Amino acid sequence: MKVAMLTLGCKVNQYEAECIANNLKEAGHQIVPSNEPADIYILSTCAVTNEAERKSRQMVTKLRKENPNAKIIVCGCASQHNSKQFIDKPNVTITLGTSGKDWIPNLLDCKGDFTVEPATEYESLGKPDLHRTRAFVKIQDGCDNYCSYCLIPYVRGHIRSKTLEDVVVECFALSHQTKEIVLTGINLSAWGKDLNLTLADLLSSLSNLPTRIRLSSMEMNIVDKTLISVMEKMPNLCEHFHLCLQSGCNKTLKDMNRRYTIEEYMATVDKLRKAFPTCAITTDLIIGYPTETDEDFAETLKNVEKIGFADMHLFPYSRRDGTVASRLPMIDSQVVKKRVEQMTALRDQMKKAYLEKQRNLTYEVLLEEQVDGLWVGHARNFVKTYINCGRNNVKPNDIVLARVGDVYLDGVRGDFVTKMEEN
Repeated sequence: MKVAMLTLGCKVNQYEAECIANNLKEAGHQIVPSNEPADIYILSTCAVTNEAERKSRQMVTKLRKENPNAKIIVCGCASQHNSKQFIDKPNVTITLGTSGKDWIPNLLDCKGDFTVEPATEYESLGKPDLHRTRAFVKIQDGCDNYCSYCLIPYVRGHIRSKTLEDVVVECFALSHQTKEIVLTGINLSAWGKDLNLTLADLLSSLSNLPTRIRLSSMEMNIVDKTLISVMEKMPNLCEHFHLCLQSGCNKTLKDMNRRYTIEEYMATVDKLRKAFPTCAITTDLIIGYPTETDEDFAETLKNVEKIGFADMHLFPYSRRDGTVASRLPMIDSQVVKKRVEQMTALRDQMKKAYLEKQRNLTYEVLLEEQVDGLWVGHARNFVKTYINCGRNNVKPNDIVLARVGDVYLDGVRGDFVTKMEEN
């Protein structure tokens, strides 16, 4: 049968969808692009915000209208949260949650709700069907932080880690197909806690990998001397650190149950910048948390500007039923909208300032695609770089050296210097 994969949400969802696709290919099915007609559509859903969950439902409606005879299988966080919102829709034959996705090849002819409680041990879904320039490797699942606004611990369950040996084997196998591997998880920083290991132990084991290693995100409280020392010695580390902040106000951080202060966060940023002077520090920020006053937001604005992020992902607060914060009254939507506009302006200003610091640098860029005659890719610090490669023979997945000129579109423009030799 022809099967199409549609994925909403995080890199973990993308990795799991790629594993499902590979399992289906091995079972004899054909994987087709999501915009082509298929016999079965498998939708991996997201529930991190109300908007994400709404988009998941909209996608089911869209697929049903465009392909009235196709079966739809729904899995992921939104169906774990509430499978009934999907299984009652026409064309949806199967719902699964965040666990049991390895069952899918054996369920294609079935009908019903197969959602179960989140797994208590790490579930391996096999290997991914790699079809992109960089590869995602999921190394961890679940979260025990229970931030007051977050639904994810309830739909993903407690922390559980892929073994060090399994991560290393998977990464070395993928290193023959890709030049960059992104380590990802629901709470990447929690990797190894259930194995009596740390992220530093894992990175040490990957330092000889002939492939760039990128960390998808980190919590600031794991960034200690040991981790920094290990990362400094890694010749293949991508110097891009996504440190979740969520608020720049201590009162709001405490209300969110984030378990650190803005001063501790800033000290961590300083340590990383001392070790990696040209690194990119990016973050997530929630705007309009129910207890956030105008004064609290002003403090966040001040501290965020002081940190000077390379980029930020901004999220208006979204109430999630079942969380601690869901019992609090919401802030007026127009107030939140105004705050988002203010923070967006600051984000754009900081991003431009960081991009301007790249001028005259020469760095490695992993090529991904051609756009309007220019090759486009990302540097180790994840700066999007547009390169005029002229008549030089390059292709996707090549790494080239580029000398950076001016800020250009959503990144920088660079001149081709040389193509890096294959390992």
